[in-house]
Amino acid sequence: MINKQVVIIGFDGSKYADKAIDFVLDNFDRNSTIYPVYTEQAITPIYLSNPTLFVDDSVIKKIRNGAKNKLDERINYIKKRGFKAEYTYREGYPPDQIIKEAKRRNADIIVVGSRGMGRWKGAMLGSVSRTLATISRIPVLIVK
Repeated sequence: MINKQVVIIGFDGSKYADKAIDFVLDNFDRNSTIYPVYTEQAITPIYLSNPTLFVDDSVIKKIRNGAKNKLDERINYIKKRGFKAEYTYREGYPPDQIIKEAKRRNADIIVVGSRGMGRWKGAMLGSVSRTLATISRIPVLIVK
C-alpha cells in the first residue's frame, strides 16, 4: 500500500484512464486525495466554406458537458471507494496542463494510463504519458 499522497490522474474518459484510476484505488492509502484532471486542446468555433459544416458554441458546450458528466461519474466512483476526490477541467496542451495542476495541488505523483500505441504510432501521434515522463519533475506512474 502506498502511503497518503496527493495524486493527479490524467483523465480523458478512456478505458486507459479508468485503469489508472483503478490502479490508484487498489494501491494507494485511502487517506490520499485524488484529483482527476480532464484536459483537452483549446476548442474554438470553426466556420468552413459550407455554412452547414461548422463547430459552433453549442457543439463546444456539448463536448464540455460530456466531459463533465464523465468526470462526475468517476468522482462518484472514487468517493464510493472511500477516497477524497475533486476533478479539474483544463484546456490546453494536456501534458503542460496536467503538470500545472500537479504543481498547483502540490502533488506527490502523477498517474496516467498508457494507450500502448507502440513506438512508431506513439511517436507519430504523440504520447501524453511519454511527454509527462520526459518533462515532469513530479514523479509519473504510467499504468498499462
